[in-house]
Amino acid sequence: MPAAQIAQLPPEAIEADISTRDVPVGGNFAGTRIVVFGAVQNSRQTTDDESPYDVAVVIAGPAQQLTARLKADVAGLWINTGALNFNNVPSYYSVLANRPIKDIAPKPILAQLALGFDNLSLAPDTSPDARETGDYRKAIVRVKTQQGLYREDPQGIAFIGRSLFRGSVDLPANVPVGEFNAWIYLFRNGELIGEPYKTVIDLRREGFERAIYEFAFVYPFWYGVLSVGLALLSGFIATLIFRRN
Repeated sequence: MPAAQIAQLPPEAIEADISTRDVPVGGNFAGTRIVVFGAVQNSRQTTDDESPYDVAVVIAGPAQQLTARLKADVAGLWINTGALNFNNVPSYYSVLANRPIKDIAPKPILAQLALGFDNLSLAPDTSPDARETGDYRKAIVRVKTQQGLYREDPQGIAFIGRSLFRGSVDLPANVPVGEFNAWIYLFRNGELIGEPYKTVIDLRREGFERAIYEFAFVYPFWYGVLSVGLALLSGFIATLIFRRN
C-alpha cells in the first residue's frame, strides 16, 4: 500500500474478545482454558512477512496480601532470616505476547502498564532498600510460577494473516475464585496504540461448594459450631469402628 494511502487511513484500533467470561468452579473443577482472539482494525501492514504490530495479553486474578520470606544457611540449618509484607499482589498473573515482552516496547512503557514479571507492581508495606525488595519480588514470582499461578509466554499470541491474532490461557485447578481482569494491548513499533481492550472473567463457586461458602460467610458462628460438631461426630464414629475391630 502506498505511503499516501496509508496516511489517509483512520487510526488503528484493536477489536478483541475472549471465549468465556463466566467460569463455574465446583468440586470437580480441573482448570479451564480461556481463548483470546481479535483483529487490528485499519492495519498499516503491507506484507504478510513483516508486521509492525505486537499484541500483549494480561490476565490478573484478585489482589491479595502476601508475606514473602527469605531463608539462609545458618550454621548448616536453613531458617527464615527475614520477611516482608506485600499488598495488592495478583493471586494469578498471566501475560502472553507474540514475542518477548522486553522487545515490544521501551522499559518505561512496560513499567507503566505493569507488563511482564520484571514490571509487576509489587509494593511492600515498608520501604526497605531496593536490592532487598528485589530479592523478595523474585521469590514471590518464583513460588507463584512453581504453583502454576504465574505465567509469561512470549509465544502465546500468534498472528494469522495481516490483522487477525489468537492465543489461549490455561487457568489451573488451584486458581483462586473471584473476579479476574483481562487487558489486551496493541503496539506498533514500540508505541502503545489506542486504548486497550478490557473485560472481566468471573470465577464463581457453584453447587454444594457454593452453598457451604455462602453459609460460612453469612453465618460464621453456626458454621464454626457445625464444623466442630461434625469433627466430634467423626471421631466418635471412628472410635466405635476401631473398638469393634
